[in-house]
Amino acid sequence: MALCRPSAGATQSVCRASLAFSHLSAFVKMCDVQTGHFLMGSLGLYQVGKFLGRGSYGRVAECTKMGSNETFAIKIVDDLRAGSEEMEAMKIIRSLNPDQNNLIKIHECFQYKDYMCLVYEMLDESLEDFIGKRSFHPAHLCQIRAIAQQMLVALSGLESINVLHGDIKPDNIMFVDQITHPLKLKLIDFGLAVNPQELNVGTQMQINPFRAPEVILGLPLDVSVDMWSLAVVLATLYIGDVPFSYNSDYETIRGLVQLLGLPEDDLLHYGKFSYDFFTYEEESSQPGWRLNTPFEYSEATGEVVKGLNEIPDLDAMEDDHRAFLDLLRSMLAIDPRQRMTPSLALAHDFITMNHLSGERKASYAPELEEGLMNKFVRAVTSTMFSLGLSPNELHIFTFDSVCNFVGQNCFGQPETEV
Repeated sequence: MALCRPSAGATQSVCRASLAFSHLSAFVKMCDVQTGHFLMGSLGLYQVGKFLGRGSYGRVAECTKMGSNETFAIKIVDDLRAGSEEMEAMKIIRSLNPDQNNLIKIHECFQYKDYMCLVYEMLDESLEDFIGKRSFHPAHLCQIRAIAQQMLVALSGLESINVLHGDIKPDNIMFVDQITHPLKLKLIDFGLAVNPQELNVGTQMQINPFRAPEVILGLPLDVSVDMWSLAVVLATLYIGDVPFSYNSDYETIRGLVQLLGLPEDDLLHYGKFSYDFFTYEEESSQPGWRLNTPFEYSEATGEVVKGLNEIPDLDAMEDDHRAFLDLLRSMLAIDPRQRMTPSLALAHDFITMNHLSGERKASYAPELEEGLMNKFVRAVTSTMFSLGLSPNELHIFTFDSVCNFVGQNCFGQPETEV
């Protein structure tokens, strides 16, 4: 669960030491579960295969269910309390249709010795892997649109049941199967999911550079922090790198100010940690807030500020780029009260593609109509031309993959008859 801090930098060294010790203890403990071992659940016996990765509370292993060819990703959590909390979160999330809401499906959960084992469906590579394989080159807008739409559906679903994910980042967005459904993604890892009403002002959550400004400044928190994180993910795909420096909260705030301007006065006035990053100059000829210098921040918190990355210019001329940047700016509103919600974002032109065609958006059916296919191809072709790519590269989208993808309402929700 998230931690509270008395100030932005005062407890950094203590937290790092505590985290290092907990990771060491967890590593020693996790040696109890190794490749080839068996885990007995209520729905079957699982043999541990290769380990796929580890997080703050444990490891994830590819496991085979004995007596079948089914494979699952089992999250082996060494903290029973944390595992139980994730299990309770997944029980709430199961009230939604995981496939329709682009959320990972859980098969079962059981305790094995001192571990909590959460059995999830097996997915493909993560968005982080996707970015790395592209050598951090910008993604195509048609790819960004697909990713944005599906994650907005996921956040809209979570908002409907009052659940905050709390850890939106490329690692936690995964492709389902790039062979059979190359464009389909799901949101994973609900280990930090929480009802936002349970969060206190000053709760420390998310990681830089995906941490929302209200978290850094110590303001009241709600589900809009997830929208901020998703916006940073989309910006990262668009420019090929994160839009803000992330060595410290100060660098993130400074990058945010350079790109988006100062937060509103009332946000800074009520922020629990605002004075770590900003100074209010009452005696100035024009009283108001200003960003602290790196030296002032270091003096106040003890943190050393490293060199800042150049802030990218996100201006663009093409209609599709303009539509995307308009959506991005709405999702990156510093004031969470003004930040676009998932449902409004799903109706934005960048998602619906209304700016690319004057035709009325037809209701999407499971079977793909010829006109919809033509509209999709025109949209992709327009995007590729704007990026200087050859239309011959359209072969990367197979007819079946587009049918399966668009048939699941990828580019906007079906319209409701009035």
